[in-house]
Amino acid sequence: MSVGLKVTVFPFSDNGIRNNTQTFPVRIFHTMHKSAVAFRCSLHNPTILQESIERMRERIANGKVEITPSAYDTAWVAMVPEREYSSGVISQPCFPQCLNWIIENQNSDGSWGLNPGHPSLVKDSLSCTLACLLALRKWNVAHKQINKGLEFIRTHSWAAIDKDQISPIGFNIIFPTMITYANEMELTLPFDQDLLDSMFQSRDSLINSERNHMNLGYVAEGIGEWLNWSKLILTQQRNNGSLFNSPATTAAALVHHQGNNKCFDYLQSLLNTFKNWAPTNYPLEIYTRLCLVETIQELGVDRYFEPEIDSILEETYRLWLHKEEEIFKDITCCAVAFRLLRIKGFEVSSDFLAPYAERDHISLQTTGVSTILELYRASQIRIHEDETTLDAINEWTTTFLKQQLLSETIPHKKVRKKVEYVLKNFHGILGRVGNRRSLDLYDVDNYHVMKAAYRCSTIYNDEFLIFSKQDFNICQALHQKEFQRLDRWYNDCGLDRLNFGRDALRMAHFMASAIFGDPQLVDARMSFAKKVVLIARIDDFFDQHGSREESYKILELVKEWNEMPTVDYGFQEVEILFTAVYRTVNELAERACVAQGRCIKHHLINLWVEILTSFVKEFDTWCEDDAINLDEYLSFARISVGTEICILTSMYFLGVKLSEETILSEECLSLCMHVGTVNRLLNDLQYSQKGKEERRVNAVSILKESDDEDEEMAISKIGKLIEYNRRKLLRMVYKRGTIVPRKCKDLFSEICKMGYYLYSSGGGDEFTSPQQIMEDVKLLIHQPLKLPPS
Repeated sequence: MSVGLKVTVFPFSDNGIRNNTQTFPVRIFHTMHKSAVAFRCSLHNPTILQESIERMRERIANGKVEITPSAYDTAWVAMVPEREYSSGVISQPCFPQCLNWIIENQNSDGSWGLNPGHPSLVKDSLSCTLACLLALRKWNVAHKQINKGLEFIRTHSWAAIDKDQISPIGFNIIFPTMITYANEMELTLPFDQDLLDSMFQSRDSLINSERNHMNLGYVAEGIGEWLNWSKLILTQQRNNGSLFNSPATTAAALVHHQGNNKCFDYLQSLLNTFKNWAPTNYPLEIYTRLCLVETIQELGVDRYFEPEIDSILEETYRLWLHKEEEIFKDITCCAVAFRLLRIKGFEVSSDFLAPYAERDHISLQTTGVSTILELYRASQIRIHEDETTLDAINEWTTTFLKQQLLSETIPHKKVRKKVEYVLKNFHGILGRVGNRRSLDLYDVDNYHVMKAAYRCSTIYNDEFLIFSKQDFNICQALHQKEFQRLDRWYNDCGLDRLNFGRDALRMAHFMASAIFGDPQLVDARMSFAKKVVLIARIDDFFDQHGSREESYKILELVKEWNEMPTVDYGFQEVEILFTAVYRTVNELAERACVAQGRCIKHHLINLWVEILTSFVKEFDTWCEDDAINLDEYLSFARISVGTEICILTSMYFLGVKLSEETILSEECLSLCMHVGTVNRLLNDLQYSQKGKEERRVNAVSILKESDDEDEEMAISKIGKLIEYNRRKLLRMVYKRGTIVPRKCKDLFSEICKMGYYLYSSGGGDEFTSPQQIMEDVKLLIHQPLKLPPS
């Protein structure tokens, strides 16, 4: 019998594991954030903490999107001729301020673009530089700068076909076409013929592979005269006048198809905001605010900004109901909105993702890996049995992302790491463990790549980074002190004198720290960790050491609930285990009484009677070799896995009042049943081979014997049962207006994740290897994050 909330405990010592940027140019932002020096002060100071929180709340609430200019898009806008010209003569640009921006913002190396000299963004620099040269050549200005730009292209032309370079979306289509435009303008580019032949061959192949050129509308400027621009405008123009919210594509439509006033109005509106340059996508408010919510959550500081997060998501839901174009016309925004809204409990249908259910319906020439990753993440939020759209999306995105990893075609290292991590075990990403990994990947210099690379300091900035790192380090220091308390409790209970089973102390402490992130939830963490340790110790006693008589004795003692003289216990191990349970329950009952304003001791005792009864039932079934079916087995095995007692005890310390009616409600009982079933079955899949060797009953062996199925069929059936119960559980967790508070329901969700983390179905998965868990323990408990120098 193996308790689901325990794993093999690894020898782990504190010794040897306790280890104690460059800012982008000011000119590229509307505004620059305040100095981050104040954040380097200790957040233990309540005044400094509150000031930091207020500054970030202001940043979140003002809704302002701080984004870098796109030289590429600005160049296309600069190429738009004046609205009215006669006799076929184009005399001047419609937006001369953009032409002036180009002249004023050439980099010292002759290029244009986000980050001159960045080793992975040379293709982006080539694309931006060539677009700017076209604009300057078209209006016959800045000849010295043109020559300087041509020299940059000459010395970096190798990057145009370098597969290790991060490629802007549509680069292989757009860049060769811009070369054609340059030739038409008699602008001689320094490319050798073999390179040109290779690029044009690749472009033609990509265009011809799309049966409908309209699927390439987002990169229409790279198709040029091959495209029916009138049809594109008719079918794809948005209410704001843009094509795909892309300044470059919208400007190209005016270059190729003069006279559409809505296109002009769109470009004028964005220049009213940005004055003399264009971003690579506009508007971005909804998507940016959603990314901001997700970033705050991933960094583990969302507890400070719950009102701001709720406000953003409520407004997003209102826009969702009104079918806002900015959400539904953008694949990435739609996927992110769906996931965040559904998790928050808003009623959002997966039918809105139906257009992306088939891979053939998405042009991979105009869609980046990050978009596919967001579709994959959205597909994992399946809570209904008949969500075939999400099932279909999950199938093809999983295949695609795995292929990208295997073929090593994701040059952006941080995107690749994120894909690897999310794909590995999505349902097993623990809150605080995920927070630590997000903090390691968070970078104020982070950039996104669409048709041009850009940064968004609304999401990536020094304030968030330093605040979140300091908050994590403070929590980590608290966890270390809590372990000392836990260790004292362990020794005071005499559990260190037991000479059998596993010392589950460190693993229990890690699990509690990974689940309960809020520093104020110390009692919830301690309660949870103590329960895990006691369950593991007693379970090992039943499994490995105690006789049937001794095992029954522990159950009888808990039912009677009286401490006795040592001589009356009969067995030393029985005395140690019972007194540990007795004293711990009494201690927790006193604390819970203060927190809840009522006595809950009887309930805590009943939980122990219930789990010990399930242990005895497992013990009897194993010893007597009784034939039982799966339902009979799960009736006690989902209790012996330990999730119910750990969750219900810890719930009393979450800072919400819980009536007896709530605890005993049908909803709470169902939540316990589903999470217990998921964890038990995941456990059985992981250890089915061990159970077979030791002739222990488990779900796999029961299905093989009762249904006369082979092991592969039994494992498949159990996998489906796990998925069914996981979906039911999340549907209950996400549902609004129920008797169990959402804060408590989230605990069920986290324990479900813990099951996937510990027992990744299939067994032997590298994610749940001892090495990976030890690494996570080190990062979460022992190794602080380094802060930027003052």
